[in-house]
Order: sequence, then C-alpha cells, then structure tokens
Amino acid sequence: MAKRNIITLALTVMFVLGLAVGASAGIPDSNNSLASSAEGRTTIAPGGGDLLSDGDYTISVTILDINGDPVVGLVATDMWVRTYDMAPCSGTFSQADAATDGTGSATFSGTIYGGVTNDGPGGVDCDTNFLYVYAQGIELNAHNPVDVAVDSPDLNGDLAVGVTDFAKFAVDFNCATTSSACDPCHDFDENGATDIGDFAIFGAFFNVSVCP
Repeated sequence: MAKRNIITLALTVMFVLGLAVGASAGIPDSNNSLASSAEGRTTIAPGGGDLLSDGDYTISVTILDINGDPVVGLVATDMWVRTYDMAPCSGTFSQADAATDGTGSATFSGTIYGGVTNDGPGGVDCDTNFLYVYAQGIELNAHNPVDVAVDSPDLNGDLAVGVTDFAKFAVDFNCATTSSACDPCHDFDENGATDIGDFAIFGAFFNVSVCP
C-alpha cells in the first residue's frame, strides 16, 4: 500500500511539473535567453539621446523559453532596455527594432528616453550604469546586464534638462575625472575631463529635452 502511494505521489509530481513546463512554453526564460553588445557608454536623454548604433553598441538578443525553444513574433514594444538607476519616460522605452524572428532574435539600435537618478559623489557611476534587457517584463541574460553603460544630461531624473541639472553639471566644470571629486556622469564625451566639449553636449539638450 505504501509503495503504491509513493508511486502515485511520484506520478502526480511528474504530471504537475509537466503542466508547469507546458504553461511556460512560449514565455521568455531569463536563463535561456541571451543578450550581448560591444562594451562602451552612450548618452540618453528624456527627448532621446544617441542612437545605440552610432557608437556600435547595438544590442543583440536571442529569446528562448524554458524548453530552449525560440519565442517567435514577440512584438517590439514587449522588449525594452533600462538600468536600475534610470528614470524612464512613462510609456516610452528603447524598444527593439522589430519583432523577434524565427530564431527568437531581435536587436536594439535606437535611442533611449530617460535620465539618471542619484547623480553625484557616492551616487551613480555612469561608467558602470549598465543596461539590462527585458522581454514581457522578464529580465533576460540570466539577470546580467549587457556591456553598454549610460549617462544623461538629465542628472536628477526629473525627465527634463533644466537649471537644476546645469547646477550639478557646473560643479564639475574643468574637473579631470581622474579626481575622486569629479563625477564621470558629466564627462559626456569621455575624454577624461568635464570641459567645453561636454558643455556643448549638455547645452544642446538644455531646456529642450523633455519626454515625448
């Protein structure tokens, strides 16, 4: 009797597990789905910043389900990128270029709408503020980021580039980023100093860059 109960329990567990696996088919699986890019940093902004493709930072993804099968035809708006320290524009993300193809593959080569939060000493290090890729709200790549980090002229994450952001930027003007007192988020051209080149980049967004 006890042996029959054990067998019945084992069969029940196998049946339930089978249902769970079946129910997860076609749903992106974090551990099976991959995302990759070249290593670097790009500038985002509430009104749109650099194109990922401009810096050769196009992100490639392959989205698979729990069975390792491709998730085909997943629409572009169901895939997006963001960082943990990013303030994204409501309803507007850097979505994929197109739906996933027959192999579950897609790319991101466009712009990202948003700013950064917690900017300042002890806050965000824009050299390590890496992007994570999501599909249907599921963080892909085994919860690991790709190698593209972001900075933004929206330094306080209020989704506009204004006077408050300029005040934060101005603190570092003519500051070499080799100094621990300098914030790398303000070195937009990544030449090792917050200087006139960065001022020109910041100025192009000032009072005109807001969420769509």
